[in-house]
Amino acid sequence: MIRPYTPTDREAVLAFVKEVLGEYGFESNIGGVEGDLHDIELRYVAPHAGFWVTEVEGVIAGTVAIRSKHEKTCELKRLYVSKRARGRGLGRALYEHAEAFARAAGYDRIWLDSSRKFTDARKLYERNGFTLTAELDNDWCDNVYEKKL
Repeated sequence: MIRPYTPTDREAVLAFVKEVLGEYGFESNIGGVEGDLHDIELRYVAPHAGFWVTEVEGVIAGTVAIRSKHEKTCELKRLYVSKRARGRGLGRALYEHAEAFARAAGYDRIWLDSSRKFTDARKLYERNGFTLTAELDNDWCDNVYEKKL
């Protein structure tokens, strides 16, 4: 079940994201991730933004977020699934939840950047109609994608 983030999730979400990033060789402070996660209540404010989690057996197993980028474009953020929960369709379900939210909020485009190290995420984005718009040589080795809704 996907549910909205609550402040009581903070420490579990921080630990979860740190674990996932570490799996790919990233530090949890890369690109401002820790600061972003410490300010979820300020950065992901409804009705034009949101942050959601899913649990498996009472433990955070996935996250996803949407926030406004500019005008009618939103940004997909923090789509992570734990290694132990992959292969169950959680990534797809989290993505679909975020896209449904974006449509309901009136956005007409989703933008995202995702490390090339996240190969499963890349497949998910491409299967869901995203177009690669740039390849960045930054700390993340990001690919940038967009999708018209």
